[in-house]
Amino acid sequence: MLVNKYIIVLFLLVGISNLGNAQSNCVQNLRDARNAYDEGKLQDMPKLLSKCIENGFTDEEKVEALRFLTLSYLFSEEQEKAEISFLRLLKINPEFQVNEETDPTELIILSENYDTDPKFFYGLKLGSSFNLIQVTQYKPVFNLAGRGSYEPPIGFGAGLFFQYPINDDFTANAEVHYNYRGTVLIKPTVTAEGGSGVPQTITENQQWIEMPLLINYKIPLVNKFLLEATAGPSLHYLLSSYLSVEGGTETINNLDMINFRNQFNVSGIIGLRGNFKQLGRNYITIEALYQYRFIEEVDFNSPGRAQLDLDLIPLAYAENQYKGHAFILRLGFRFPRFNPELIK
Repeated sequence: MLVNKYIIVLFLLVGISNLGNAQSNCVQNLRDARNAYDEGKLQDMPKLLSKCIENGFTDEEKVEALRFLTLSYLFSEEQEKAEISFLRLLKINPEFQVNEETDPTELIILSENYDTDPKFFYGLKLGSSFNLIQVTQYKPVFNLAGRGSYEPPIGFGAGLFFQYPINDDFTANAEVHYNYRGTVLIKPTVTAEGGSGVPQTITENQQWIEMPLLINYKIPLVNKFLLEATAGPSLHYLLSSYLSVEGGTETINNLDMINFRNQFNVSGIIGLRGNFKQLGRNYITIEALYQYRFIEEVDFNSPGRAQLDLDLIPLAYAENQYKGHAFILRLGFRFPRFNPELIK
């Protein structure tokens, strides 16, 4: 058994040594290829580089070697081999750019025959929302001193998106988000004697699924990063809604309100998105959006609504009708999907 272990270790050492020698030889071959290119000996490239391209180079070295190989085939007028070699280069580095100042004209012309634009983008977003509650109908109760006011409710969410390029200027986004929203309404009350009572706090916690469909326009005047104007509709589906009332004469906690809300809603979105190339070929995105809801959120015609209103009277509370608009700030990560192809 001990002998077998020594044999295995010996084979491993020999294999590692051979691998190191092969890599060292390939590095030397690439140096020789650079020298051959400087001396105009392009016909030597296939012999120096072909084996190492298959096994022995890093991706960065493969790109350099395939560029030399493509130039060799162009020099020897082997157009089909040059096209295949350059396509292999682009598969490794889809964002490879020829140098129009120093590269041969043949390579520049060849590069123009390939589609290297991303086929689509995908990614994820995290964000928060500053919600704006617009009361469209007040429901007064006899012993309330005033309508009250909503504290600025902050929500949060996360989601995924898919972005498809329409042309050089426009893209389309299909997205799905989970959003949490909490609203807090503070209402003053009065006592039976007419004095000020304990302020009433009405809290509602909601969870939504949101599905925006956005059209994005690339703003051409910004060169340092990709700036997009974005707009479109969004569909909303309410997953849960729980109401709590504190203060006043009685208290309730986490009353299920899902049956008394419009579970489907529609909004319009408009805003700006900045895309900053930071992670190799990938982007960090920051977007600021305004969202306007078109449909009111309380369903006053739902089954059981009359009984709910009666149950809320001892709490000295009646529900208002409202819409929940929002300012949204999101941070995202955007990943391109490439598939370079010859288009001539």
